[in-house]
Amino acid sequence: MPADGAPLAGLAGVVLAAGQARRFGADKRWASWQDEPLLAHVLRTAWATCDRVLVVVERHDPALDELLGRLPAEPVVCPDARRGLAFSRRCGLDALNGDPGLRGVLVFLGDMPAIRPADARRLGRRMLETGLPVRPVYRGEPGHPVACPAQWLAELRESGFPGEQGRLIEWGHVGVVRDVDYPADLCRLVEP
Repeated sequence: MPADGAPLAGLAGVVLAAGQARRFGADKRWASWQDEPLLAHVLRTAWATCDRVLVVVERHDPALDELLGRLPAEPVVCPDARRGLAFSRRCGLDALNGDPGLRGVLVFLGDMPAIRPADARRLGRRMLETGLPVRPVYRGEPGHPVACPAQWLAELRESGFPGEQGRLIEWGHVGVVRDVDYPADLCRLVEP
């Protein structure tokens, strides 16, 4: 097992960042928190956890190219993203098909910047140890990232989380459930 601060070999992070942000009123991926765009925080956490990172977007975006120049990730364009989160998730998972070294996937949401890298790595390790999908729960609320072993990807692709077979793990940090839907939500984010 790698050191606590090292990415976990064979894990891919899939960052879902193709939403419409209608409630936010602007493209929230670029909203600033701690002097960085929200999406930059999520990509950093994904890279701290996984040795491969994909970011699912609806269309090509020059601002994303600039960010990926600093925080490399593989862009996955999902033209069906307007149809909902499930379509973005499927696009990201489909892009992993044929990866022979894939041991598991962590699915992150692009509007959840307060997930701590240590928490994401802990979820990844738990998933690898149990061989089961795991999801954090904070005070009864299911959170992210969802961690899923490679052999469960078909179920993850279809359902988002194989609830009956997967494990919900009570989590002590609110960052696993804090997303940004409205500008005021930026004030509710906790320090990671």
